[in-house]
Amino acid sequence: MQTLKIEMAFAGAALFALGAFFGTRPSGAEAGTVEAAPVRAFTEADYAVFDRGFILDSQPCMVGLERQNICFSPSPLEARIHTGAVVPLDVPLVAAEFRVIVETDLKDPALRTVRFGQTLALVDPETRVVVDQMRLLPSAS
Repeated sequence: MQTLKIEMAFAGAALFALGAFFGTRPSGAEAGTVEAAPVRAFTEADYAVFDRGFILDSQPCMVGLERQNICFSPSPLEARIHTGAVVPLDVPLVAAEFRVIVETDLKDPALRTVRFGQTLALVDPETRVVVDQMRLLPSAS
């Protein structure tokens, strides 16, 4: 019976401490929480996520995600993709692979991240305008 009283005392003290912790925490604006703001452009961190110059299945891969066994092949459509361009209606706006999207920073939910070969583009699905694009390989010049 004595141990039951001691256990109840410890439990009561723990509940009191927990209540005091939650009671003294700042709330709402006082907490100064910073919410992640979705961006409308690619960042250097996005570029750095991708691996370059690795071997996948005994074949050289210029760019991709090595740890996820993804290699990006070039596409003839990439030459037509640039910021401000309108994606032609005959080109479907298929979202980039989920694993690619997860690797990059939070983008504006109104935009769609689309991959064209070795290029990623943020596209407004309503207007089909390319808001930003990122070539995953350094330019040859």
